[in-house]
Amino acid sequence: MDGLLTRTSDHSGDPPQTKEPFKKRLPGILMLAGIFFFNFLARFIWGPLLPNIEADTGIRHTEAGSLFLMINIGYFAGLLLSGHLSCRLNHHKTVVVSCISCALALLAAMAVSSIPALRVILLVVGATAGLYLPSGLVSMTYRLAPRDFGKAFAFHEISPSLGFIVAPLLAELLLVYGSWRGVLWPVAAGLLVIGLLYARRPWTGDFKGQPPTVGNMRSVAGRSAFWLMLVLFIFGIGSNVGVYSMLPLYLQVQFSMDQTAGNVILSASRIAAMASPFAAGWLTVRYGPRPVVAVIVLLTGITTALLGMADARWLWILLFVQSLLATAFFPAGYAIVMRIVAPDYRNLIVAMIMPVAMLIGSGALPTVIGKFADAGWFRAGFVLTGLLTLGTTVCLLFVKPTDENE
Repeated sequence: MDGLLTRTSDHSGDPPQTKEPFKKRLPGILMLAGIFFFNFLARFIWGPLLPNIEADTGIRHTEAGSLFLMINIGYFAGLLLSGHLSCRLNHHKTVVVSCISCALALLAAMAVSSIPALRVILLVVGATAGLYLPSGLVSMTYRLAPRDFGKAFAFHEISPSLGFIVAPLLAELLLVYGSWRGVLWPVAAGLLVIGLLYARRPWTGDFKGQPPTVGNMRSVAGRSAFWLMLVLFIFGIGSNVGVYSMLPLYLQVQFSMDQTAGNVILSASRIAAMASPFAAGWLTVRYGPRPVVAVIVLLTGITTALLGMADARWLWILLFVQSLLATAFFPAGYAIVMRIVAPDYRNLIVAMIMPVAMLIGSGALPTVIGKFADAGWFRAGFVLTGLLTLGTTVCLLFVKPTDENE
């Protein structure tokens, strides 16, 4: 399996090895960050809309949580399909296809009137959004030296933080004028516009990726670091987007907070998180990704568990601290993943890690927390998530990224 560290592909579209200064690559990085923002909104605008969907359809908390499972089942499929597209088209065109098709799926979601139909549409939303991430992350590293990976991913990961702020505020603004369906149209429009802008020129190269063949996947899965990073990403995502998905219901059910107040507090709690990816990126450059991830995961687990124990006096402080820590995981986490395999296999390792991590972390986990809520143990769901996240810190003792492939 060591051949993955030095192996190069015969594809003429593989990423060139000539490195360029970070500032020269910044415009393409910012364009991808913008795409990721609307991609993220397409999947997580549903959290602030859950109370309205419940009231509109009469579904229970568990069924509401399962809507995220449908998105992430689709996301699972999209991530895997991305490799088939990027090896035939290229990473640039795959990103464009993701933007336009996801926009169309959101417009379709506005037209459905039943929960079964909505579940089907959410599968499509997840699948089309999933096409982006493997090609998007690989494009972020285009002509970058490994030392700059953390900085590049810091810009990329500002998008989820901004999305967490915008989603509840956008919901509150537009729900005044109509139903939850009307909240979807600006997200769809944004995806369509930025996708067409990105299509105009190859901002981050026109190289192709490796297809998810059995042989290629077996080679990646043969590295122990792959499995260890998979576990870390499951709970890194779970303590971030999984927890966020259920927080609106948690604030209403456990603290009798009205929907508007809950959405405002959640948006405010994400303001501090806007800076944490940049701090994590800087620390990654200075100290390396492993120790940075270890500290972040440890503290995230503790604060997530405390969310389930705190009373109203301490809740808002924990919301701020937990969101800041959970968001900081990804720049350093991606920097490790990109160093596990050779450059032309990076899209494949992302496509193998992220669908499982998203399916469990932001799909199954909200469903489990919803089960706890239906049983009257809402707090216990958050405590269990925090303790499991805390335990994954041990994985980093055995992960040894390398820059040999550079």
